[in-house]
Amino acid sequence: MTTRTNKDVEVLKAKLVQEAAIAEARRNLEYQARAKIYAESEPLVLKLAESADYAASRIVGLSDPRRWPALQATVDSSSGWMLSRSSEVIATAHALLEPLALLILLREKTNFVELAFERRLSEIYALARGAYNAHLDDYAIAEIPPAKTYDPVVPGWRQKRVENPATYWWQGITRGRLDPAIEVCINREANRAATVDEFESRYLDLFNRPDDSRHKSLGLFCNPIYNFRPEDRPIFWRILLCQLLIYRRIAKRSRVPGEVAMSAALDFDHEDIDQLRRSNAIGDGLFESSISAAVDYTNRILVRNE
Repeated sequence: MTTRTNKDVEVLKAKLVQEAAIAEARRNLEYQARAKIYAESEPLVLKLAESADYAASRIVGLSDPRRWPALQATVDSSSGWMLSRSSEVIATAHALLEPLALLILLREKTNFVELAFERRLSEIYALARGAYNAHLDDYAIAEIPPAKTYDPVVPGWRQKRVENPATYWWQGITRGRLDPAIEVCINREANRAATVDEFESRYLDLFNRPDDSRHKSLGLFCNPIYNFRPEDRPIFWRILLCQLLIYRRIAKRSRVPGEVAMSAALDFDHEDIDQLRRSNAIGDGLFESSISAAVDYTNRILVRNE
């Protein structure tokens, strides 16, 4: 019995030593992950929060009809994919691309193991990824009740989209075109998002180079911005309102410690709703249906990411 007891004690000691070693290894891994997050990812989170707030403000500003004339296409669609070199188009495109560029840079700085140790960063990453995916989900967003008739890939689309842009003008983009467009907004030499001036220079350069594949990618990203009016781009308007919800939450979440939980549901700020209504340029039906669709879509993606 004494021999058996001694063996049991030794087995228990070995097990405790092993468990202690595993716990220590996990603590070291978590410490290293958090140190890396604070050193490399946190500056990007700060920039993403600022960029998200600015993008949200630009989206709200697009409800003002005084901005729409500056978004008009000045080039015939048959001559290339980039239809305007307006400074308003360029500034709008930069505002919408910059948060996505920061998402790409953040993705390159972190991994899922590190995200598991930092709840706040994980939530911000999931939200930013939702803003990215919204551009790809144009068909799904169109089908959210009340569903919109949307059929941009049809024979004779160039003429049809002029006659009925709400239905036939393509208001989303494919991943194969979205990623190259985002790259235009990244300064790889400095490993940061491109400044407004850098982006404008690249945009104007690509505007004159229709044979460059990035010309088409950037043109397709800007495609729903050209000739923008919410009633002519109802699906894109829904996408923008989805991003408005997401970007406001990113900005808020970045300022709240990770141990503090936030409401799982997204909803619009009263100030944003008031400003969106202020212009009286968007009909009540379109306004209400777009708001409802945006809330529906964003809360669906949050559920998927939990």
